[in-house]
Amino acid sequence: MLKMVDGEVLFREGQIADRFYLVEKGAVLILDQAGENAIRIYEADQLFGLPEVLAGAIWAHTAIVAGRTHIKTFPGELLFQRLEQMPLAHRDFINDMARLGI
Repeated sequence: MLKMVDGEVLFREGQIADRFYLVEKGAVLILDQAGENAIRIYEADQLFGLPEVLAGAIWAHTAIVAGRTHIKTFPGELLFQRLEQMPLAHRDFINDMARLGI
């Protein structure tokens, strides 16, 4: 669990997407390329980062927190371990959806 304060950076553009996140309290702002405007906001009970982790992507934007924010982080390895336990048809579906999400 990360406990963060207003303006702290969760990840920066160009970093490897090796974790996905669940916002428990507060908000996470995904900033535009200039770092000035929020292009997406994730709030309590929202999960994000799965498509990027599945694709082995690089974060295209920087994420900062707004206010006091609590975030659960999940390592990408956990996701891949769980996927290996799924039937092949389910894995293929999830991988197809991940490619559409990026």
